[in-house]
Amino acid sequence: MTVERGTSETSGDVYADWLTKDAAAAALGVTPKTIERLAAAGKIHQGARQPHGRGPVRAVYHPDDVARLASERRTEARAFVLPPGVTSPVSGNGHSSAAAIELSRNRDIPPGADLLHAVALALRQMSETSQTRAAYVDRAAALAIAGVSARELRAAVAAGEVKQRGRRYRRQDLEAL
Repeated sequence: MTVERGTSETSGDVYADWLTKDAAAAALGVTPKTIERLAAAGKIHQGARQPHGRGPVRAVYHPDDVARLASERRTEARAFVLPPGVTSPVSGNGHSSAAAIELSRNRDIPPGADLLHAVALALRQMSETSQTRAAYVDRAAALAIAGVSARELRAAVAAGEVKQRGRRYRRQDLEAL
């Protein structure tokens, strides 16, 4: 870290156009503490300036170094390009086309189908297999599943034919009635 002292503005301040810590942090989109770390690492040239020859001495940073670091930090994302012969299943606004939705419903992926279609199919299959029925159901569902009256359901519970947890009944036992 190189710290240099500038002269007062009246005698030609060499650091007059250098950036303060807060200005450098705003230009880079980082915190002032990060600016201090960058200066300690030697990535930004640091100087000391006392405006008007009085008041506190403040750290200032070379504007070219700040601009260089800012350009390094602002790298643009590379464009994603589909391989030749593969069409995109989504339009420019992010909505899926009807063909893509229809293909994702098809269980057989044709050879050479793109990765997006394969992922859509895999997600659909996972969601179908993960949808399981509840092991215990409430009273209204129990009556509908078993097809019995409330009195007959109470009798089946009392006889031990249907297992009950609180106010819920085991579906497997109800289906066996």
